[in-house]
Amino acid sequence: MRKLGPLLLVFGVLLAGCGTGLAVTRHSDVRPTDVTARTAFRAAAQVGRAWRPDARLVLVSTSWQNPSPERLRTGRGAWAFYFASGEAALVVTVADGRAEAGPETALGGDLGEVVFLDWKVDSDGAVDAFLRAGGDDFLKDRPGASLTVRLLKPADRPAPEWRIIALDSGTGQSLQVRVDAATGAVVDSGSGGGR
Repeated sequence: MRKLGPLLLVFGVLLAGCGTGLAVTRHSDVRPTDVTARTAFRAAAQVGRAWRPDARLVLVSTSWQNPSPERLRTGRGAWAFYFASGEAALVVTVADGRAEAGPETALGGDLGEVVFLDWKVDSDGAVDAFLRAGGDDFLKDRPGASLTVRLLKPADRPAPEWRIIALDSGTGQSLQVRVDAATGAVVDSGSGGGR
């Protein structure tokens, strides 16, 4: 079984910075594979429902280290799906066609449910929107950057959205692009950091 410690900590820190309020105690070593998030969800949903019948999807996440725009266009991700039921949460990782449940953990804050029927734009479409909104140049100029891709339902929006953050840890520069998961439109983008 994969160790779930360090990566969930990174996701938790990134989520806290985006105002989602998610507090996770463990994380998953999620690496790229050949499955989009919507495809991987089918396997994750079965595990989530087996855990608790009232489990609701609240977050989808993956990350890449040193991705080039070309690699992002051809590769897809192994995915971590966060299901909530009451105050408990379960992280289900889908990689290589298999869904694997991590340990039950606590969920802090109020995350809205990501309803599958409202989530029409898959991860590859969201990454493409990110690349068109400045991500292509950002990654070409910073080959050591990392990329985090998350799907969540913000409280102030009617539809779920993709939040894609590229971070160059060497310079501290970042680029965040928010993509509406129903339409594929870029909701917001911005850059920051630098030393």
